[in-house]
Amino acid sequence: MTITVFQVAGRLVKRLSTINQTSSGKATLARLRNSLGRSLDQTAEVWPDVFSELPENFLSRTGEPTKEELAIFTSLQLYALHQQGRGEPVTTFDSKDNIGQALKSLRKEGDSKAIDCRFNAMITSTTFEELAVHLRHLIKLLRKNTTKVSYAQLADDLFWYQNGFSDRVKLRWGQSYYAYTPKPKETVDK
Repeated sequence: MTITVFQVAGRLVKRLSTINQTSSGKATLARLRNSLGRSLDQTAEVWPDVFSELPENFLSRTGEPTKEELAIFTSLQLYALHQQGRGEPVTTFDSKDNIGQALKSLRKEGDSKAIDCRFNAMITSTTFEELAVHLRHLIKLLRKNTTKVSYAQLADDLFWYQNGFSDRVKLRWGQSYYAYTPKPKETVDK
């Protein structure tokens, strides 16, 4: 049986979400947040938290991080950023949820043109690194509401993004983000 990025990332995020209120869990999340903007080879302090759960076929043998490692590492960093200062878990484990659906909640709350502009900048990213930077900024905005993100699905999407399916991933995110949502019927005073 093949183990997927979704499964491994889900297992890691689930473990982190169950310990996020303990001192060791808070320390782990802080280390992951502190690794933001740094490459995997420069973040030895988080290696025990990341590599201990990865199957051997996900690990690099060349010294260059694998696509699985980068996808899972990036997703965990974003989870740690989103979870910061929150008691309740900020993740869902539904494989049907994607980051586009989560970011759609921002359109309802504020200036949709500004959010649309940020979302469009993200989906027009041409490199994985650029995409990760845009995701980091958008996750900071999500911290202001109660929207949950499937970080396991995000890791899976990031894996496929790096494997030549970036257009498909971005299209799915865009479909979810811009999908029509019926407005609740307004009541008329009699």
